[in-house]
Amino acid sequence: MDVALVLRKKDGSSKTFPVPNKATILGRRQDCDLCIPLQVISRRHCQISIEPSSVKVRDLRSSNGTFLNDQKVSDEVDAKPGDKLKLGPLTFTIQVDGAPEIANIPSAENTNPGQVYKDPDSNMMNGSGTFINQPSY
Repeated sequence: MDVALVLRKKDGSSKTFPVPNKATILGRRQDCDLCIPLQVISRRHCQISIEPSSVKVRDLRSSNGTFLNDQKVSDEVDAKPGDKLKLGPLTFTIQVDGAPEIANIPSAENTNPGQVYKDPDSNMMNGSGTFINQPSY
């Protein structure tokens, strides 16, 4: 099962982040599998687990919560292709085995009112400490 998180920006462009492991940690720490260096993201925010026939999302006691389809994740929940995973100001679409197709994922508002973030996916990095996209300064 191939699982990815798709981030669609307001301008319609998208960035796909593969979920590389059976248990993938998302958070602010550089040693997370997917590092999101925003202060509103907890050091170890949530975990995505790939099981033989399902994808599960678990909140790791994050400060601001993990949301799946606008419902707060309090423990572990099943996720389906097309579900919306929200961490802080970012909303990802869960893609499983290429579904839904990126063209069918609507653009999203990725910032909270009153907060300004420079292109939030431009400074995400994988757990090796390597930037996925180099930040523009």
